[in-house]
Amino acid sequence: MSDRTEGRTTARMLRVSTLALCLEAGVALAALMTVGLSGAQGEGDDSGGGLLILVLPFFTLFGILGAFAVSAVLVLPVVLLGEDLGRRFGGRPLWWQLAGAALAGTLLAPVAGAWGWLAGAVVLAVAALLTRPARRGYFVALLLWGTLAVVSAFLLGGVVLYVQE
Repeated sequence: MSDRTEGRTTARMLRVSTLALCLEAGVALAALMTVGLSGAQGEGDDSGGGLLILVLPFFTLFGILGAFAVSAVLVLPVVLLGEDLGRRFGGRPLWWQLAGAALAGTLLAPVAGAWGWLAGAVVLAVAALLTRPARRGYFVALLLWGTLAVVSAFLLGGVVLYVQE
């Protein structure tokens, strides 16, 4: 009666993968802001900062909708197909899922080149790995630990910017 997928539903997996993509976007935003602000030291131009504060909720809404779409179209098929291939051909489903994420990352290769493929493959692989154990109570734990990771990334970026002054 103790199946490995007990308590795991497609809706839970979709919520967890959307959350994972949003958390990855938060860490990426912290890294990009740190790199961008470290190169812009000494420039006193702060035009557009108020406008950014006004449109930030709309960016967040579109980001969540985009993460939901990527979860439904790419992450869930990678996870489910990897498990199915693991059952049919043997081997651990994890390796099939990582191969599927690398293959799905190639969708960015024509647009963003080799770096885009690498970024897409890593983002999909992390989201797929975090989506695999989506059972009851996992969403809250991922939300808490992921929020801690995002806050830590912003804190580390602030420390880096402070040390550079």
